Amino acid sequence: MLNQAIVRVGVRYGVLCGVACFVFFLALYLLGYNPFGEAGRFTYIPLPVFIFLGLRYFKGFHDTEIGFWRGMRVALAISFYTALCTAMLVYLLIYMAGPELVQQHVTEMRALLDETKEQQIQLLGERNFEQAYQDLDTITPSMLATYDFLSRMFAGLIFSVVAAVFFRK
Repeated sequence: MLNQAIVRVGVRYGVLCGVACFVFFLALYLLGYNPFGEAGRFTYIPLPVFIFLGLRYFKGFHDTEIGFWRGMRVALAISFYTALCTAMLVYLLIYMAGPELVQQHVTEMRALLDETKEQQIQLLGERNFEQAYQDLDTITPSMLATYDFLSRMFAGLIFSVVAAVFFRK
């Protein structure tokens, strides 16, 4: 059954967190870093903060005896709306900024593959390495936004488990 309190808290804290993550993303882009690369990990900082704040709010005002599964539902709702909001804003930024942002990411990924070519060939094999190198040309803005969504959902899942254990009765 759909619990409206969970959805409301998820939307409120998830959208706020999504905007905060996007502000970090935009700041990295404007400072000249590749927000899809290693520097992009800083954009995940608001996620555990807002999950804990949302669960604390839910526990304080809606359900003082929150259990593990209800805590998971609240935390996953926050994670979902965070990932959705951030992915949409990232897609809009890529669309507005033009192909430069995608090209910057492709260039950085090619440099990384060139640096670790021997290890990658040992790990993946020659044919798979060449295929991965060629697939860099087919990266689209929607692929980057989808990757951002999925990676934020995965990170949100991890933080949700921790937060649900912390806030259970």
